[in-house]
Amino acid sequence: MSIVDTHAHFWDVERLDYPWIERGSPFDRSFHLEDYQRASAEVPVERMVFVECDAHPRCSIAEAEWVAGLADLDPRIHAIVARVPLLADDAAARLDAVAAMPLVRGVRDNIQGHEPGFALHESFVRGVQEVARRGLHFELCLKHHQLDETIELVRRCPEVRFVLDHCAKPDIATGLREPWRTQIDEMAALPNVVCKISGLVTEADWADWQAEDVLWYARAAAAVFGPERIMFGSDWPVNEVAGGYGRWFQLAETLASAWDRRDRDRFFRENAERVYRLV
Repeated sequence: MSIVDTHAHFWDVERLDYPWIERGSPFDRSFHLEDYQRASAEVPVERMVFVECDAHPRCSIAEAEWVAGLADLDPRIHAIVARVPLLADDAAARLDAVAAMPLVRGVRDNIQGHEPGFALHESFVRGVQEVARRGLHFELCLKHHQLDETIELVRRCPEVRFVLDHCAKPDIATGLREPWRTQIDEMAALPNVVCKISGLVTEADWADWQAEDVLWYARAAAAVFGPERIMFGSDWPVNEVAGGYGRWFQLAETLASAWDRRDRDRFFRENAERVYRLV
């Protein structure tokens, strides 16, 4: 089995500024390519997609350029999802810059952490539409309570290809299932969205999550999006606080064990090849 990891992060706190990293937190250090290689050593990762790490807006282009250089060191880096702050005055120029980079396939500007209604801000909606005009897709990073407005964003942008990160981060730690379950159905009904099964263990109790608790959400998302619209992602190194790469991959294998070989190949490889244009 060969794997495409659709959600890998690297960051260098000496090179770039990451305002979200709290001093003394588990993330308050650099996580380099070499760390990823060690963490994933037991997993047959054939190719990977780097996803931007919410660096300071002034660093967004530099981050993409840095990771493009890392691809010379590890040719498994086949695609980049770059950050572009869509409300910035120079957003159009930034979009042009990342669209010109050969490895960039998509753009992300986090909805998570913003006030209610952010995703429907007129300038944000226009920015998302501009992403598509440059031949790129837009990645949606949000929390479960932002699903309503994000569904409306997708409806307003039928020409945009969307990737939903982390199943919209359901509240697994408290076992909250609704309205997430109903809203993930609504999102899946929109044909221009694919979903990453990723980032779920860090929405559970980091120290004491149970496999079945997490799998309920993964199975629900997989069922409504279907075998051609789901992809595996590690969300490394964020998952290090909740068991690490190997434990998450074991859970993903458990999820996929109920499927036939064709659907497993779609989940772990084929869908990613199509979405990120890897072949």
